[in-house]
Amino acid sequence: METSKLTVVQSNDLLEGAYSVTLDEMRLLNLALAQIDSRKPQPDTLYTLYPQDFQRIYGVNPTSSHRQLREAADSLMKKPVTIYKPDKQSGKIRKVQMSWFSRLEYVHNDDHSAVVLRFGQDVAPYLYELRESFTQLAFTNLAKLDSTFSMRLYSWLVKPRNLKGRKSSVPIEVVFDLGWMREKTGLAGKYEDYRDFRQKLLEPAIDRINLNTDISVIWEPIKNGRTVVAIKFIYVDEKLPEAVKPLRPRLPRRPKAAVGSHLEGEWARRCIEIFEDFRNSLTAYDVEEKVALPDLRKLAAWYKLVGNKTKHKEVMSVISSRTKRTAST
Repeated sequence: METSKLTVVQSNDLLEGAYSVTLDEMRLLNLALAQIDSRKPQPDTLYTLYPQDFQRIYGVNPTSSHRQLREAADSLMKKPVTIYKPDKQSGKIRKVQMSWFSRLEYVHNDDHSAVVLRFGQDVAPYLYELRESFTQLAFTNLAKLDSTFSMRLYSWLVKPRNLKGRKSSVPIEVVFDLGWMREKTGLAGKYEDYRDFRQKLLEPAIDRINLNTDISVIWEPIKNGRTVVAIKFIYVDEKLPEAVKPLRPRLPRRPKAAVGSHLEGEWARRCIEIFEDFRNSLTAYDVEEKVALPDLRKLAAWYKLVGNKTKHKEVMSVISSRTKRTAST
């Protein structure tokens, strides 16, 4: 299966549906969705998913890919997706639960083991013959993300880009309520403490999205009094020619040299030179805070090693400021 041209397309109602899935289940679902031609009616044919594709695309252990694919399909068959539809007559919101699949089978033999499935008739209108109010996601971006929350967050962020058909590099801003995000990912009642939510879900997801996808995101909390109630996200579309995100450079390995030796000093100076160029390129591109705190700590250590007290103090001040700001939110 050639993945570079695959897309995952679904209606925005389904994109913002509520469901709780594991990482393997989300990967299986995306792999199946990527086989759909959303412009056409639902076909009678079945979709076939192979363990070798699951292993190759997602880096799953070859010895367990058969089992993981089968177990993900079995459990996903029992998990509904919930969408919320306004009733045209009453104006009230209807809560509709649907099954992802109407048929599931597992074919097992030594050469051609596979999961075979068909999407359910209730969910089909949100996947087929889509003409408006839908979002298209590059499968390769989703495949590089390794948490369900990062996949869902990425899809919500991309939605306004699709809706507006934006052609400029002007940043896009969206705001998501914390309760809304928990509900949509099946986490209602969990991660109620904001710091827990931020540290375990939000920050890791943003790091993954910035590293692996076509958007570059920064965020800030929105408070009601002292309580954080929502998150504002601001991102730049990396697909546009005028928006090219600088990549973190490879740094030279530390030489096998004595601590404080001339050779170690030369290595530290080279690391400083490379990383300061990276910081400057990020500043010119967007904001320097894209430099991760662990990398800033390395930079401070290099300056300390070469005896540059002024630069060491400067970088440590940046680290201290960012650490305090993170802790306060």
